[in-house]
This record gives sequence, C-alpha cells and structure tokens, in this order.
Amino acid sequence: MATLQTGLKSTLNIIADSLGGPGPIAFDENALDFSLSYKYKEIIDYIRLRLADGLVDVELEQEHYDLAIKNALIKYRQRAPNSVEESYAFLELLPETQEYILPKEIVNVRQIFRRGIGSVTGTVASQFEPFASGYLNTYMLVAGRVGGLVNYELYTHYQEQAMKMFGGHMNYTYNPVTRKLTLVRKMPATGRKFVRANAIIANGTAAGSTITITTADVWAVTVGATLEISNSLLGGYNGYYSIQTANTAAKTVTINATQELQSATVTGYDLSRMQISSPTTDEPAEVVLLWTYNYKPDVMLLNDHMVFPWLQDYAYSFAKRILGEARSKFGTIAGPQGGTTLNGVALIAEAKEEMEKLEEDLKRYIDGSIPLTWVIG
Repeated sequence: MATLQTGLKSTLNIIADSLGGPGPIAFDENALDFSLSYKYKEIIDYIRLRLADGLVDVELEQEHYDLAIKNALIKYRQRAPNSVEESYAFLELLPETQEYILPKEIVNVRQIFRRGIGSVTGTVASQFEPFASGYLNTYMLVAGRVGGLVNYELYTHYQEQAMKMFGGHMNYTYNPVTRKLTLVRKMPATGRKFVRANAIIANGTAAGSTITITTADVWAVTVGATLEISNSLLGGYNGYYSIQTANTAAKTVTINATQELQSATVTGYDLSRMQISSPTTDEPAEVVLLWTYNYKPDVMLLNDHMVFPWLQDYAYSFAKRILGEARSKFGTIAGPQGGTTLNGVALIAEAKEEMEKLEEDLKRYIDGSIPLTWVIG
C-alpha cells in the first residue's frame, strides 16, 4: 500500500509530491487579505464584544473561542456544498500496487483518466493504431484538405469503444473515511524494483557517512548495483547511489551519503513516503489523472466574503451556548440585596435558536453555494 501523507505548507499549497506536483489545491496566498491567525482573532473579538466583554465579566477562555471557531468550520463543511471544490491531481502508479492512501483533503474521487485509449499489454496506456493516424493525416498533415464533422464524430466514438474494450477506463473504489483508493487492476512491473524501508539510519550527517537501509522484504541486489532514493523531504537523501554492502538474510544494504544529511535517522512520515528503487532506467508503471473533490483550506473559507459572516455568527452562538452552560450551574450569586441572577438558561435558549436559524440559512444557499439541480430517480 502506498501512503501519501500531506498537509498545508507555509505557502498554502498542499504537500503532495507523490501525486506528481505541489498538490491538488494551489492558490496565491498574497491574494488573501489576512492570515489564518488574523481571521481567528477577528472572530474572537467579534464574539467577545457581542457578549459585552469589558462591560461584564465573560468567563470564556482561549480554548473555548478556538473550539467555537473549529465547530463552526466542522458544521459548515458538513452542510455546505461551497466547502469543497473540484480539482485535478496526478498519481504515479507503482508496479503491482493496487492501494493508495490519498491526502486527507480529498473528499471524493470522481474519475481516473489515463493518457491513451488503454492497452492490456502496454505499460503506458498508449499504442499505435491506424484510424488515429488516418485522422491526423487528413486533418493536420495534408495541406488544403479538410475532413467533415462526421469523420470527427466517428473518430471520437471509435476512441470511446476502444477504451471500453482495451482498458482505457480504470475501475476503482474510494473510501472517504480511510482515504484509500483501490484500483481494480495491477499495473505490470517496468523493470524497476520498489521496496519498502523499515529503517534508515546513518552513522553521521556529513557527506560520506554510511547509510544503512533495512527493507521490509528480501531484495535481490548486488554490491555495485545502482540504487535510487526519491520523494524524501529530508535534505541530502534524494539521489543515486552505488550499493556498498548487501545482506540478503538481514534484509539490509549500505550506501555512502553523497552530500550532507539533514538527519541521521529517518522515521515516521519521512520514512513512509520515501521511494527506494533499483535499477534507475525505467519510469513508474503509469501516471494517471485524478478528478477529485477536496476541502477548501480554512483560510480560504475565512476569506470568502459570503462564508465568513456565517462562520462568525455560528461561532458566536456556539460560544454563547458554552457560556450559558457554565452560568446555568448556579441560579444566583450571593451578594447584597439578594445577590445577582445569572442568565445561563436564557443564553442556552438564544444560542439554540440562533444555530437552528443559521443551519436553515445554509439550505437557502446564503453562503454562495450552488443550489441543487434536477434530480431524477
């Protein structure tokens, strides 16, 4: 199983190098008015002032404000179509590998596109076929000669039929909870052997240090063979190496570092995402295009002028509910002339009514979500 762990970088792009690029979500952070922390502070000030903090004592702590904003985002993602967007991502298919763990931001995979019409024997999903060559010759290579729309219609139907017959469509299942993408086929090996590493430890961080790799399975390699490490976020590990020693029984090989290493020990996420292969003459089995739906980042939602007012009001109502729960523990506070009566029950009732109204507002698409179209069946 291939695991692709991801998250947001400081540039607000999703880290998804194994998907063939900077990630399925990419936008210019300079186009946003404020940072995520600034928008959080803006909502917290809104809640405090609406609860009359400064005029009366508001017993909420920072954790309560953060919880209110977090739950507003959770409720919005659960109820609003505007919380997701369409995107595309490239996925490198490894030989003999069916299961892939996609980034946590991806909600659903709508379709998988291959590069060509498909082939049951080829490894790159493309091959020569005479009709396509005839079409190219008629429309593009012969000067002054133009085909008709009927020819183009026949050509597109021919391609669709060829994809149905020769594997151009890729069947799959996607579990949005585990984020596991399972392909209903295995891509054939290309001559490159990929292995999983259980441990990678160097005896130092300087160039020339000995790196010991313990593999998950027996790897038939010899001393002097070429080894490649790729897809590592730790500096100094990516590159080509010559194997110095190989112990089949212990499932270990050693190589010498060609540059300074960022860390002498590779663990956790860095270890699971590394790709180790030999030899280095072939490409991955195939690269496909995923048509996906993924969550918009929090900072994008908080900077959306249609979404921000809803999130702000829902966080306020949620914080009011927390404050009401605390104040309802005691009906009054002892003091002169009979003490002070607390309004906990009233706050709970107001918060409940406000949250119900806000959830109803989402059904009227006040946040800019696209309404439902015709549903047949």
